[in-house]
Formats: sequence, C-alpha cells, structure tokens
Amino acid sequence: MGPRLSAYVAEDAGEIVGTYTLKANHRGLGSHVANAGYMVRPGLDGRGIGFQLAEHSLAEARAAGFQAMQFNAVVSTNYRAIALWQRLGFSVVGTVPKAFRHLEHGLVDLHIMHRFL
Repeated sequence: MGPRLSAYVAEDAGEIVGTYTLKANHRGLGSHVANAGYMVRPGLDGRGIGFQLAEHSLAEARAAGFQAMQFNAVVSTNYRAIALWQRLGFSVVGTVPKAFRHLEHGLVDLHIMHRFL
C-alpha cells in the first residue's frame, strides 16, 4: 500500500476478521501525528475485535515514533466507535457540523478525535 502506510489484519481460526491501516495524519511538519482506519468483518460486532485492533494500532503508532493519534472524521451517530475511542483516552477536539450525509439520519456532524501516545 506504499511506503507511508502500514496495513495489519486480525485473524481468528485462519479467517480474517478485521483490519486497519496506519499512517501519518499529514506529511511534513504534521507527520508526528498518526492516523488510522479500521474495518471489522460484518456480523462480528461485540466480540472485541475493534478494541483489539485499536489497542494494537496505538502500540504500533507509539513504536513507530508517533507522538499522538488523530481521527479526522468520526461520524457523530457512530456511538459505539465514539465510546471505544473515549474508553481508550481519545477526546473530541472539534466538530464539523453536518459534514456527513448519513443514509438514515440525513446530515450529521463529524467529530475530530485526538489523544497523545
């Protein structure tokens, strides 16, 4: 996926159950802040896969020399994700009003979430 992006997978009994990518949030002067994107296989909610991916990504980001992690677009109606990130020490540091077109809820806010490593 390129020299600036690392990809990881979670397996259970030989099956891929989740994945995430890790990269710098910005190049150059902002490259000390990490960013990641996560996916858990549909139908496997509630098994702790997202939490394990998140913990692993924070450790990998720290080991790679990043000083913080930032998520630029956490959908405000994704309550499970927000609760997960808050449980792991993230805070909402900004909100972009009506920046996401949700299929069920219409226009909803996006949160920017951050934590130091």
